[in-house]
Amino acid sequence: MMLLTITGSLLAFLPAEGAAHIRAGIHVLWAHPWSLALILLLLAGLAVLYNWPLMHAEYKDKNTDIRVIIECCDILKQDGMKVIHAVDTFDTELDRIITRRSLHGAFLQLCQEQKTDLDAIIDERLKELKPVATDKSLPGRKKRYALGSICPVTIGDKHYCIAAFTHLLPNGTISITKDEYVACLKQMWRNLAEPRVREEEVNVAVMGNRFVDLPAEFSTEQKIDLMIQTFFAVAREKTCCRTLRICIHPDNVTEIDFGNYPTIMEHLAKRPVI
Repeated sequence: MMLLTITGSLLAFLPAEGAAHIRAGIHVLWAHPWSLALILLLLAGLAVLYNWPLMHAEYKDKNTDIRVIIECCDILKQDGMKVIHAVDTFDTELDRIITRRSLHGAFLQLCQEQKTDLDAIIDERLKELKPVATDKSLPGRKKRYALGSICPVTIGDKHYCIAAFTHLLPNGTISITKDEYVACLKQMWRNLAEPRVREEEVNVAVMGNRFVDLPAEFSTEQKIDLMIQTFFAVAREKTCCRTLRICIHPDNVTEIDFGNYPTIMEHLAKRPVI
């Protein structure tokens, strides 16, 4: 009914000859309802596409050719290095310490499916790292490593890098402060720039956005901004990759203004880290 009302209103303002052609076309469509239904379906599809939320933003730095992409995607399905943020003890115990709903949990389940002895790989890699403390009150592993420490892992032909991102507490919860967040990111980028692990493409999730007790006012966009800001700050020292992809979880898509992010990223690339 609304379509007929709008059409009638438009015809009233058209020249007689133009209105006659439109009326003739409408009569043909009414005589062939399937054609009318197809046209309406196409119009509805175009309307949906036009109003579909933008879920991709990209920026390329002119001075370094480094590219940063922000998009809604599954990090475990991307090419290149995939960073898995973990606790500072590099634990692998599902359910007791690591929730299955986290990225770390999804990665551990992938390792189980492929029958990968991840504990043995981590033990071998950690021989190269010096722990900062030993805490016997912790569940699972007792040695703590500095935030930002990394443990590269290859499963089949896929490359991953487990990063110590949060402190594991004796009660099984995790914690990190905003200052530690910044320091952790900078150290992680530096470690990813080391020749033994450096890759052209690195994928990270929004670190600290799920299951981490950060202040409520520390928004998703603020976390992303600090990830980009620290990334470019470290890139002035040494580059860890040519393409950085920040993968957004579907639950957080509505919190991101993808349309403005190319401009925001350009600004952050030039701004010193606070």
